[in-house]
Amino acid sequence: MKKNLLLLLSLIVAMGSFAQTKVSGKVIDKTTNRPIEGVNIILEKSKKGTSTQKDGSFTINVKSSNSVLIFSCIGYATQTVVLEKNMDTITVAMTPVATDNAEVVVIGYGTQRRADVTGAISKFKDEKLDEAPVSTLDQALQGKIAGLQIQNISSEAGAPPKVTVRGISSIYAGAAPLVVVDGQPVPDGLSFVNMADVESVEVLKDAASAAIYGSRGASGVILVTTKSGKTDKPKFAMKYSIGAKTDYKRYDVWS
Repeated sequence: MKKNLLLLLSLIVAMGSFAQTKVSGKVIDKTTNRPIEGVNIILEKSKKGTSTQKDGSFTINVKSSNSVLIFSCIGYATQTVVLEKNMDTITVAMTPVATDNAEVVVIGYGTQRRADVTGAISKFKDEKLDEAPVSTLDQALQGKIAGLQIQNISSEAGAPPKVTVRGISSIYAGAAPLVVVDGQPVPDGLSFVNMADVESVEVLKDAASAAIYGSRGASGVILVTTKSGKTDKPKFAMKYSIGAKTDYKRYDVWS
């Protein structure tokens, strides 16, 4: 009899530990008090979740003690709610946040949103650009930007490749585009720039985009923006690469 009683008590305790509470509520906009549809609601440290209906209502099963609900939605600040004891109905007011997903493009006169750009401009930004197994920036940009053609015309080690924008624009004059680094034209082209210092690269392809540079931009303009300093704790980083090259075949020498 005692064993059966202890077994019954243990079952009651186990059922109590796994008991769940149904929590319902509503999510509204803090500024307009209107219901928000499609808000993601996730129970912290679990895979349980739900979303709000058209009227902002929701229902979710949670543990009976110290459960945490995370509310998230595009355009609103993520909010965390800690459920107290005997809390089965809640109302959450989410604060809208300003989001600006417009990408900024560097043009001849400064910067502009990509949506407002009417000229032919291509932008390339890669945080791992300096990890490419090449020695110069022009070699690292091969095949990365539409309209920018970079061709190796010599097998000599260290020889710079031929860079053209939308083909050859002149037969007798030079066909190399103008390279501008942080607003300053450089005569040495892309080989002047250290890959580890590059933040982004923009290519101005048409006459409208390169009008500020006059005849110098007749063959296109490549704008290079370098990385700038940040107000943070000092950080030191070092990268290096080692490579070896051997001849494929040696010709027999006459004696």
